[in-house]
Amino acid sequence: MAKRIEFIALYLLTQFFRYMPFFIVYTVSWCAYILVFYFIGYRKKVVYENLRNAFPEMSKPGLKKIAKRFYHNFCDVLAETLKGVFMSERSLKKRFLVLNPELVDNFYYQNKSVIAMGAHYGNSEWGKILGMQLKHPLIVIYSPFSNKYINQYYNRCRTKFGMQLVNVSKTFRVFTELRNKPHGYIMGVDQRPFDQKSAYWLSFLNQDTPCHKGYEQLARKFNIPVVYSDIQRVKKGYYTVNYILLCKDPSGTEEGEIVRRFMQTLEKIIYRKPEDWLWSHKRWKYQRPNACPSGVIDAG
Repeated sequence: MAKRIEFIALYLLTQFFRYMPFFIVYTVSWCAYILVFYFIGYRKKVVYENLRNAFPEMSKPGLKKIAKRFYHNFCDVLAETLKGVFMSERSLKKRFLVLNPELVDNFYYQNKSVIAMGAHYGNSEWGKILGMQLKHPLIVIYSPFSNKYINQYYNRCRTKFGMQLVNVSKTFRVFTELRNKPHGYIMGVDQRPFDQKSAYWLSFLNQDTPCHKGYEQLARKFNIPVVYSDIQRVKKGYYTVNYILLCKDPSGTEEGEIVRRFMQTLEKIIYRKPEDWLWSHKRWKYQRPNACPSGVIDAG
């Protein structure tokens, strides 16, 4: 019953945002920012701890400035996500624009699949329009919501422009079944991996960090090129995507090399504009094991 109530509340909220003009959307977002930052203090301790570790030489006023911008952008993205549920193809194409689709499309013309890596940076939810901007049939590898009603609702919304969603538990099977058909696989892996002991560890944002390695293993096994999807906010309600080539021939790389390239690329982007990354996530909950497993790497 509780999960049905959660779904109904979300549904009504998305309907509310559906007819709301954007200037009202951002007014609501600003009010939410004031409430979340100054009164609720959502995960403030985690945010400030992460920022202090990532920017050890920065002053308290400097850290607070980034934190305030983060919370403001965080509320903007939440509001945009609710607004985006019913946005039209035309509106999304105008507001979420791929700058260099040819980098990915060239692999399609070569009859090759591609893995597009992403991070919790900017507004990735509007990326559902990518299926109308790229040549590859797109498959998003995702972790489902615990609420099955919300999961079904968002899945319908996310696939309305041609994308296909695949549960992360079925990733290897899908790659195997489609190995001879060019597809674009969208994966986001900047969060903490479940298995800390077998993860790759490297220096990221000035801290020992466990990293997912599954996408690299898939890329090397099936020799699928890997790109990074650099999503940048141009202004309120407008984003661009610039694809950065991480690896053209994964079969010729050493173990851990693609992971390192991805994490180093993400780190540069975060340092350049830190407020758009998800600082409220408990990324560094665990310490590097004393006896590091085989395959551990360090960022050089």
